[in-house]
Amino acid sequence: MTTASCKIVVVESYHVARSLFYLEFEIEENGSIAYVNSGNIRLRRSEDPSERALVWTGLELPSDLSNEQYSTAYEHAYRFVELARTLGYRGMINIDAVFSIDGSLLFNEANGRWGGGSVLHSIADRTLGSDYSHSHVISSVRNVRLNSLREAIDCFVDEGLLFDSIQKEGVIPLAADQDAGTVECLVIARDRLVGRNFEHRLLRIV
Repeated sequence: MTTASCKIVVVESYHVARSLFYLEFEIEENGSIAYVNSGNIRLRRSEDPSERALVWTGLELPSDLSNEQYSTAYEHAYRFVELARTLGYRGMINIDAVFSIDGSLLFNEANGRWGGGSVLHSIADRTLGSDYSHSHVISSVRNVRLNSLREAIDCFVDEGLLFDSIQKEGVIPLAADQDAGTVECLVIARDRLVGRNFEHRLLRIV
């Protein structure tokens, strides 16, 4: 299992997850630690039946962890962030974790950078206020079949999907992949059920 030039063995353990989520913090220049946001990591099965790997579909903020799960995850993640601070790191840090089906908490990745939820959080903070997680659910939707941001805005206006600054709900187009003919969007909704309805309508656009 090793060679003369490489004597390190990496052992991976796989677990069936009940919840996949992340927590994001920022370590300020003065060393103070600020909690930023937390969200669900959403995956789905590939449309290719021969492909076993799950496909990343986006994020949903805030996470739907129970209070007990969130408190436990936060406590352990914070200890990791403290370690990163002690090592001299400053900046954004994202920590991914899962709760397995037996209730075990497992951390599987940490990234010292802006994460996928950073943009969603920033937009929600600006459009809804810093306490948005108490009243709204924010999610990203990829591969909406539109060719440009202009086309997306026009379509969302016609379909009654575009974000309404008065009602505080709707869809904001984020980025366009003109080669693929798709747009990534941000959904802002009052609850998860309404958010799912927005997502379903987006993915039906042809």
